Amino acid sequence: MLFKKKSPAQPSISIRSREQLLYEGLLRDVPLKEAVIIEKSIRFFDDPEPCFIHRNAVRVRLISEIQKELLERDTESPGSLLLSYVDFEDITACCLL
Repeated sequence: MLFKKKSPAQPSISIRSREQLLYEGLLRDVPLKEAVIIEKSIRFFDDPEPCFIHRNAVRVRLISEIQKELLERDTESPGSLLLSYVDFEDITACCLL
């Protein structure tokens, strides 16, 4: 306990649809589409009814892919992964905070 490692800062994200704020918070908590979670669970684990452990593993992987894509771009336009994975309609802009 005395020498507990400091956890790395969690990235936050702001997601907008035109002038409306859809989400602002931790990237790890952004809502993902249920269909995408099921699809990726089948792909990664051959599990069409994922348990909490598989759901969490899929979520971690998808969030990591989204973060990598967002870090590689230089505009506020959403990347293709964000548009296809996140459960919001009509995303027009996003930025990591």
